[in-house]
Amino acid sequence: MQPANEQAKKVLILTLTMGNGHNASARTMEKALAERGAEVKVVDYLKQFAPKRVAWAADKGYSLSLAHFLTLYNRIYRRMEEKKLEHRFKRGYMQNMACAGLEGLMREIDAFRPDVIFCTHIYAAMALTDLKMVTDIPAKSYLILLDYSLNNGYESSIGVDYLNLINEDFLEEAVRIGYRREQLLFYGLPGDPKFFTPIEKAEARARLGLRQELFTVMVMFGGGQWSGGDKILRSVARALEGAPAQIVMINGRNERARRRIDKAIARGTFRGLNVVNVGFTNEVDVWMAASDVAVSKLGGLSASECIARQLPIVAAQKLLVANEAENAEYLCEKGAALTYRTQAELAALLRRLQTDNAFYEGVRAAQGALRRDGVTGLAEHILSQPAAVYPAAMPLPKDLKRRVAAAVQAAYDAEHQTK
Repeated sequence: MQPANEQAKKVLILTLTMGNGHNASARTMEKALAERGAEVKVVDYLKQFAPKRVAWAADKGYSLSLAHFLTLYNRIYRRMEEKKLEHRFKRGYMQNMACAGLEGLMREIDAFRPDVIFCTHIYAAMALTDLKMVTDIPAKSYLILLDYSLNNGYESSIGVDYLNLINEDFLEEAVRIGYRREQLLFYGLPGDPKFFTPIEKAEARARLGLRQELFTVMVMFGGGQWSGGDKILRSVARALEGAPAQIVMINGRNERARRRIDKAIARGTFRGLNVVNVGFTNEVDVWMAASDVAVSKLGGLSASECIARQLPIVAAQKLLVANEAENAEYLCEKGAALTYRTQAELAALLRRLQTDNAFYEGVRAAQGALRRDGVTGLAEHILSQPAAVYPAAMPLPKDLKRRVAAAVQAAYDAEHQTK
């Protein structure tokens, strides 16, 4: 808590609805900072400040792209990855998205007058980077890495004061794309601390009504990007055929998929297996504690939650979004996750995890080496910042978007030595 004679720090958290991880991290940091006495305001940057079509493109458009055009999306992403430094300040899709809410953001900063601005997504950090080219923003600014790779857009967010990384493995790449060493923090991904709270497996299974003696695989494909995980559930069921096992299906808020699975269970589709169809739950941490393996996507936050629980992860290679494929590359290299391409590979991996204790514990040990509570140190670093000093009035600069666009173009020209 803040000392009684010290004014509470004001923190503006800028998040984005583009998958669940950014909002989840925003909620986690909001709680951690509020518990320590800060005044916190959470704002969805594009939904609050940008035209509705732009917010839709970031949220629904992104999900639809992954659901129906994953191959094309990944191809475009990798092309951008190859050219990321060339495109640092190039006007295009990402810069246009980032700049769509500039005027609203400046009004919010003037109204709330935060000491710190905390960004969970690159679009907000890109906006701050661009704004700082034409106007003074007294607040200290932070950006967090929510994947096990420095994705597209981080190279365009170098105007923040601090970038918080997963660990020191990412220092060299961060410096290569333009960050100074003094900007970099290494507190880890800020996931919910409850995933670090120990729960005995037997206790978790008793609490959830699961059978104690069975090898338990948790299938988690919430969010609906692949129209639910019922197809993955069927693959896991085939892979476990004949084995003493149970499957926990966590399908988020996808009610259509949940109903399809309920009907399949009622028809006896999963004969010989105990299948528990959970749907949406606020107790993912408990279900993880009750499980032996997670078959899941490899988003940064969900992967970090499994790692915090030291729950081995198995992921379908062909379903991975480009940034998740980069997560997979890093985590598999560390021995903390496993991927499969075929039904036979999935069956072999699950069989080995069930029967080879040394292999199983090796994966858990690799995860243990990566476990890092990203919340406590980051919250304390934020609250150690000095109070921001604002002028009596912060009038919105005239023609703000035009001035920012000109400054960004000038930065691009300077980098590329063009006239």
